[in-house]
Amino acid sequence: MKKSLSRVRTSHVGRLPPPKGWEDMPARLANAEVTDPASIAAQVTPAIVETVRRQVDAGIDSIGDGEFWTARSLAHYTAHFTGIEARPVARDEPPTTRHSTRERDEFPDFYADCDRAGTLFLVPGERPMPPVTVRVVARGPVKSKGPEAINRQLDTFKAAIERSAVAVGEAFVPVLAPGWLDHFIFNEYYKTEDEFLFALADALREEYRAVVAAGFVLQIDDPGLPDWWDMLKPEPSVEAYREFARRRIDAVNHALAGIPEESVRYHLCWAAGTARTPMICRSSTSSI
Repeated sequence: MKKSLSRVRTSHVGRLPPPKGWEDMPARLANAEVTDPASIAAQVTPAIVETVRRQVDAGIDSIGDGEFWTARSLAHYTAHFTGIEARPVARDEPPTTRHSTRERDEFPDFYADCDRAGTLFLVPGERPMPPVTVRVVARGPVKSKGPEAINRQLDTFKAAIERSAVAVGEAFVPVLAPGWLDHFIFNEYYKTEDEFLFALADALREEYRAVVAAGFVLQIDDPGLPDWWDMLKPEPSVEAYREFARRRIDAVNHALAGIPEESVRYHLCWAAGTARTPMICRSSTSSI
């Protein structure tokens, strides 16, 4: 990433509100419903142009494309990876890790309100989501299907920057970390958790390299690294959680092998419970 000794450079983590009247398009992009180049040029690129211009006008130095191409859905995962499918949720089985956490046990009234509203955070204006009735699982070898899906996003971002007619000094693209992806995909194939985690890392590696090859800064999205702390059941010891986190950092570094450090930045949030854990991810300049 670019640095400055004379001013504080500005950026953001990636996800931006979609342009007005475009609210349904991000889900269609993420689910690979819109893939035709002509449709993307006519319907998507102009919206990304607007997103680029608004960031530059606001004084953002390192801009993103709005992160409109990522969703936590079977259709999104199967567009990128092999070995992923869905099955009906069994009785008393959570569809994702978010549905069974120690935090939910600690704040039952709040989460009951969220469930009744059909939202994640009970934020005013948050759109309700339909109940999750399937569990996304790995039933075979998880491998990349190649960079075609991520390249649609990268090519559109490059075209939008060119058409925006504004000066863009630096741009980034977020891609999920292995330890965040395993919040939403359950292992029903690999013998061990490590095998599953590093298979995800291998599958993500091709997308990481595609982002850098396209000339963008790669942002690793890894909010799961700290947020697992208040989710895991039973509650782990501090040392056990340190080891749990170390393996996820190892998986990120495995996926980043051969990518220059200056081409990578690292995003995590919900940083509770790991402040005493002095571990450093290779792609980050700050400790977790």
